[in-house]
Amino acid sequence: MPGDQHGTSPEPADPSHPSQPPNSPASPLRLRTPADLLAALPYLVSQPLDDAVVALVVAEGHVLGILYGGLDHLDHVLTPERSGGAAVSAALAADGSALLVAGFGQPERVTPHIHSLLQAARVRGVQVLEALRVTGGRYWSYLCQDPGCCPDEGVRFDPDISPVPAEAVLRGLVPGDQGPSARIRFLLDPVRGKLREVVAEAATAAEAEASEGDGAERRTLEVLDALREEGRRRVTDSQTLGRLGVHLTELRVRDAVWTRITPETARLHVRLWSRLVRHVPERHLPAPAALLAVAAWQHDDHDLARAALDLALTADPGYAMAVLMSRALRWGLPAERWRGFLAQRLDHQSEEEAGAEDEADPSRPARPQIPL
Repeated sequence: MPGDQHGTSPEPADPSHPSQPPNSPASPLRLRTPADLLAALPYLVSQPLDDAVVALVVAEGHVLGILYGGLDHLDHVLTPERSGGAAVSAALAADGSALLVAGFGQPERVTPHIHSLLQAARVRGVQVLEALRVTGGRYWSYLCQDPGCCPDEGVRFDPDISPVPAEAVLRGLVPGDQGPSARIRFLLDPVRGKLREVVAEAATAAEAEASEGDGAERRTLEVLDALREEGRRRVTDSQTLGRLGVHLTELRVRDAVWTRITPETARLHVRLWSRLVRHVPERHLPAPAALLAVAAWQHDDHDLARAALDLALTADPGYAMAVLMSRALRWGLPAERWRGFLAQRLDHQSEEEAGAEDEADPSRPARPQIPL
């Protein structure tokens, strides 16, 4: 079982270059069970966790960095024979003395890499505090032999049931800082490199579809389906993220989403829209950033709400939803009054934008109204 650990840098890295946390003292992020570790990883790793192996490099109760390897890369570039040694070498190079390891995917692909890592760690004196495989909503430990806590059929887990890491991130207890600024960077800073390029390509393709008269109703259903999927597992597919960013540029699609943001669903929306904000091109930022602000406000996270609105208004200073949300925060409007306020004001201010689309396509469904 993992012992008490601390937060680390949100940026993942390949096994030869572990990510490094900032120099400022880390705020404690307590991981007491395997479920806590698995619930924390989506906040710590910006790369997709499907079909991947992740290791936290640990020394003296602090996480020094994150090792990340997609299974395709590990299988075909490093190979299982070399992947474990590469990970242990990277951990030692970062002055780590222990590892917390989790592999995501089917056992025939994950297990060879975990076994390679365990063997290399034993030979080189690096302690492995926990090594898990996650498949289909269950986890198995490679270290635990007690059927009482580690049965053959695995242990079912729900990351949303473990409040420790999620609450720590949302309330500011995140890598390298003791205030809200690191948490906000953690949730809003854009991803870099190839992944962002792939999402941008998917967005361009989705824009071409929309220009050909693709229906708003179908796009709305696709976005709502993604929200439901996020409730089951993280939506990380680059094609999906690119399409969602384009779909939300249409007012009717966006409105169908924000009418569904409630205190009960707010955290689900924070997860999906913060991920979208970090991946989509700047021209698609205003809608998901504004939706993220509404969701953050619904659970009284005003710092995140303001930061998300700044992002939206930087991308589009006249974006009506963000302008109205900013006014609501300045006026101290209670979150429970948001529905009635925004339903009236936003509908009025964006009436001309929506009206032009309605004239072009009279079959469009009526704009969704928020129940008061």
